[in-house]
Amino acid sequence: MLADQERSYWLAKHIVPHEHLVRAWLARFPDIEADDIIQEGYVVISEADISRVFNPIGYFHTICRNLVLKHYRKAQIVSVTAIADILNDTLADQTPSIEETLDARAELQFLDQIIQNLPETCRKVFICRKINGSPQKQCARELGLSENSVEKQLARALALIAKSYGQRDMPQRKTTGPARGNRRFS
Repeated sequence: MLADQERSYWLAKHIVPHEHLVRAWLARFPDIEADDIIQEGYVVISEADISRVFNPIGYFHTICRNLVLKHYRKAQIVSVTAIADILNDTLADQTPSIEETLDARAELQFLDQIIQNLPETCRKVFICRKINGSPQKQCARELGLSENSVEKQLARALALIAKSYGQRDMPQRKTTGPARGNRRFS
């Protein structure tokens, strides 16, 4: 089980930012008090083992859905459309599709290749500042450079990365002579 502080962080990171999705879903049921269901959902999560939850908002939605069903089981009069909404309606899955995952991996591989092709000093500065998130002063000390050099090398690295991204989608053009404006002269 997670410690209270870790559980609070998990809730703040994974559930609270997406709570509005569950609230919007609960708004479809006029005889349900959304605040009560949300509060009960948090109680259930506080007692559950969340260490193996891979889709937190889907998990929270399922908890709230089960609480709504429990409410309707206890009610003496139930709207048929409300039950149909619960059984047929689901919250959009927040997990990325296979295509999105593959695209993200391809982007990371492309960026990694660009970083590996940077000049050595640019690469080291870029990794220190942007990948490791170290302050400029610390990077300068670790790499044996002045802060001004770190700043210039980072700017150079970012310019080279931007250039590589710009050239990636550009079709290869055959040039036969000098270019002026949008026309090419032979």
